[in-house]
Amino acid sequence: MRIPLVLAGTFLLLAGTACGERTEPTGALVQVYPVTAQGAGDRPAVVNAAPRRIVPLGAGPRQLLRALGLQRRTVAVNDSLVGLPLVGELRRAKPDLIIASSDTDPLDLARARAATHAAIYVEPSSSLDDVVEATGDIGLLTNQPVVARHVTAAIEKARREVSARLAGTPTVATFVDTGDFSTVPSRSLLGDLVREAHGSSVAGASPEPGPFSLRRLAQLNPAVYLATSGSGRTLAGLRAQAATRRLKAVKDGRFGVVSTGDAVPGPAVGQALVEVARILHPDAFH
Repeated sequence: MRIPLVLAGTFLLLAGTACGERTEPTGALVQVYPVTAQGAGDRPAVVNAAPRRIVPLGAGPRQLLRALGLQRRTVAVNDSLVGLPLVGELRRAKPDLIIASSDTDPLDLARARAATHAAIYVEPSSSLDDVVEATGDIGLLTNQPVVARHVTAAIEKARREVSARLAGTPTVATFVDTGDFSTVPSRSLLGDLVREAHGSSVAGASPEPGPFSLRRLAQLNPAVYLATSGSGRTLAGLRAQAATRRLKAVKDGRFGVVSTGDAVPGPAVGQALVEVARILHPDAFH
């Protein structure tokens, strides 16, 4: 990433001889363009001036633009569309910059680039580190680097809190249910949240798409059952099913729900980490 910045204004320096610390800059921060950010796409996003019309595609990009205070420059489209209907929406939106989630079809993005000539940034989203990186990138691309730094600082603060509370706690075998017994790879954002919360996803790095085998789930016998709020899963429902009532997590009542809205690559991901950690290790938060 190329980040040419000029700091204009006054810096308040604390020149104490013992500590040598200084405060954050208090003057205006002026961004010098062009700015280039790679992201998760096959081509980097290059902007030559602060974008005035920004289109988000996906929940994470929408949340990040809102957290960066960019509502007035955000142009909403129906991002549930795919293919040519989505490209048509983007053409009519006339964006300078498109911020896309990593699950957006690359072919749709290639067509959108040709139709709009907009810069396209694809948000990396498979880990907490990815979310921090993407937030910084988007802050630079949109001339909001200081606000972006505040957002990433909040995420890192939650991360440090969880790490401190869970110091010395054992890793617990966990199953993640996103609905209809479908799950997530351990190398995904939710899988990374489980790992940072001292959990181990029993589904592994590459579970098959679709419902996870309940026979296999019984063999793995997780200690914690974690469901997303959009899954519709309840502990009572699991106890009512013959295939799941004997799971250790279900018998012990080690069940919890994490907010689907928080567990996306956006500014609330730190809160999602805290939610997951509380479910996996409730005693650490008493």
